[in-house]
Amino acid sequence: MCLLKLSIMKKIMLQTEGMEISNREQLINQISVAFNLQFGNEPDNITLTPGRINIIGEHTDYNDGLAMPAAIDRWICTAVCRSNSASSTIYSLNYNESAVITPHAPGKFQDIWKQLASVSIHVLITEFGIKEGANMTVGGNIPIGCGLSSSSAFIISITQAFCKLFSIQMEDLQLAHVCQKIENRALGTAGGLLDQYGIILSKKNHFMMIDFQDNSIEYLPLSLNGCSWLVVNSGINRELSESEYIYRVKECRDGLEILKSRFNITGFRDIDKNMLLELESAHKISHKRLRHLLDENNRVKEMKVQLKKGNKKRIGKILQESHESLRSLYHVSCEEIDYIVQLSESFDGWYGGRIIGGGFGGCSLHLIADNMIEKYREYIRKGFGKEHGIKPDILEVQFPGGLSRTNDKC
Repeated sequence: MCLLKLSIMKKIMLQTEGMEISNREQLINQISVAFNLQFGNEPDNITLTPGRINIIGEHTDYNDGLAMPAAIDRWICTAVCRSNSASSTIYSLNYNESAVITPHAPGKFQDIWKQLASVSIHVLITEFGIKEGANMTVGGNIPIGCGLSSSSAFIISITQAFCKLFSIQMEDLQLAHVCQKIENRALGTAGGLLDQYGIILSKKNHFMMIDFQDNSIEYLPLSLNGCSWLVVNSGINRELSESEYIYRVKECRDGLEILKSRFNITGFRDIDKNMLLELESAHKISHKRLRHLLDENNRVKEMKVQLKKGNKKRIGKILQESHESLRSLYHVSCEEIDYIVQLSESFDGWYGGRIIGGGFGGCSLHLIADNMIEKYREYIRKGFGKEHGIKPDILEVQFPGGLSRTNDKC
C-alpha cells in the first residue's frame, strides 16, 4: 500500500476509535473510502445496521418471556462488491485486519469477528447456493462486547449486504432467524431473538414490547419529556462464548423440566410463584433463575404502563429492581457495574439504571434528567475513575429506528 494510502488509512483508524463517528453519513463515508483503499474500486452497495439497548426484560427472550428493546444511533456499516472468485475477503476497519473466507467448511478463527464473518458467509452460501464470494469492508461505532449487540449487528450487517449483492430475497423475520442461527453457531451460545428483533424491527422513537411466546410486537411511543437515556460503558468487556451465559440457559431449562414433571404445564409462561416453592430447597440455582424470569416479565408489563403515564420515578425504580434481580438472582452483574449503579443513587437527577445485555461486564443504562446530563457524566467519570482507574465512555442514545437498507453505491 502506498504512503498516501497508509496516511489516509491511519487517519480513518484514528477517527473510528472511541465514539468520534457520531452520525451515519460520516460512518458511511469512512467505510466507502476504506473499501476503495482495500479493493481498488467502489462498492456495489453499502448497508447500515444499528446496535440496540434493552429498556427492560433481560434474559427473558430464550425463556418465552417479555422484553422491551429499541435500536440506537450507533451502527455497523458494510460495503460490498463481488470478488470474482469463490472466496470472500472481509476487511475490518475497527481491527485493521482482513480475513479470507474460503467456500469450504468454516475454519475456526481465534478472533471472534473473523469467526462471526466466516460462519455468516458459510451459512449463506450453503443455504442459498451461492457460488461466488464477496469483498467487504466492515466498521462501526458500536462499543464492542459490552451489551449493545455489536456481534448481532455485525452478523446482520454482513448478511444483509451479502443478500443484497446476490439478490437473495429475505423478509425481516426470516433474516432475524437466519442471523440468530449464525450467532448461536459461531459463539456456541443459545440466545433468543431479542437482539435480532430489536435491530431489524425497531421503529423511530418507539420502544418495542415483544412477547417471545408468540413473537408478537407492540410499539410504544417514546414520550418521556425532560429526561434522556444514557449508556455508561464500564470498560469491562466480556465474550458470551467464554462466559457463564450458556449455563444460565441450561439452569432455566433444568428448572422448567423439574416443574413440568410435577405440574401440568408445558412452558415457562405457565409457571407461577407457588410452583417455584418446589425448587427452593433442593434446586436453589434454578429457583433463583426462574424467580428472576417471573419478576422480570412483570416488570416489563409494568414498564409499559408507566411509560404511557410518563412516570419517571417509577420507571427508574423498575430499572433498579431489574438490576438487583440480575445481580442477586441471575448473577450476571459485576463489581464495576454494581459500583456505577450504587454511585448513581446519590446523584440528584438520576431516576434509575441497570446492567444491560448478556451481563458479566459491559454497559449499564440510566435515565437522567436532561438538565443534569453533563454533571452526571462528570460525576460518574470522576467517581468511577477514582475507584477503578478508568474514565468510562458515557453515551446519550437516540432511537432512529431499525435496519437501514441503503441505496446502491451510496
